[in-house]
Amino acid sequence: MTAVKGGAAVAMGMWNDNPVLAMRWNGDEGNPIGNPQYRGLPTWFIVPDEFRKAILDRLEEIAPEKHLLAKEYFMNAIVLTNTIPLPDDRKQVQEAVLRGIGKRIEDERWTVKIFAPADRAGYFIRIQGPKNFSREFEFVGQDEMPAFIEQAVRNATR
Repeated sequence: MTAVKGGAAVAMGMWNDNPVLAMRWNGDEGNPIGNPQYRGLPTWFIVPDEFRKAILDRLEEIAPEKHLLAKEYFMNAIVLTNTIPLPDDRKQVQEAVLRGIGKRIEDERWTVKIFAPADRAGYFIRIQGPKNFSREFEFVGQDEMPAFIEQAVRNATR
């Protein structure tokens, strides 16, 4: 959850077995309960799916450390490990892998591990998925580009 005193709060959760964003206004000194509320108790509303991308994009600006976690929540893939030392590279490679996997059937779960060895150049990426899917990739040199990684993952996981 991301909250700002006197501002909005955004949370991820499940509603009718689907991942959703929920929101509410936190309130202020004049209205400490915020809005929405029901019988004096704070409540939340479910954000319609068509507004999710805009909210996640804004989350990237105000809480970048939570952005990837939130994006993963709405995908069927989660990155368990990412040891790329440079934050921008770490983020770009991770997003490329997640885009490559893409949105899947709800009961499919994919896990990703991204390693940048300390003793040599390149990235090692291990992806596991349903039906015993397991694939390891090594990306070195020009192959380390996020667009190349995304396409390689997409080709392998389709």
